[in-house]
Amino acid sequence: MSQVKVGDLIKWESGLKGRECNDHGVVLQLSKTGHDSLSAKVLFQDGTVEWLSTNLMEVVSGNR
Repeated sequence: MSQVKVGDLIKWESGLKGRECNDHGVVLQLSKTGHDSLSAKVLFQDGTVEWLSTNLMEVVSGNR
């Protein structure tokens, strides 16, 4: 898995909070949530914005 960065298009790999496994979004912001953990603020296709663990994300198209 690539390291998630602001501006990346990601696929969220979990069915938590009623979201489908193939939900896509854009990373707006990153925040360190622990010694080894990182969360991302993601804007999804339906217009919702949520903070999620980057461990559950796959980078589809990176902002490099």
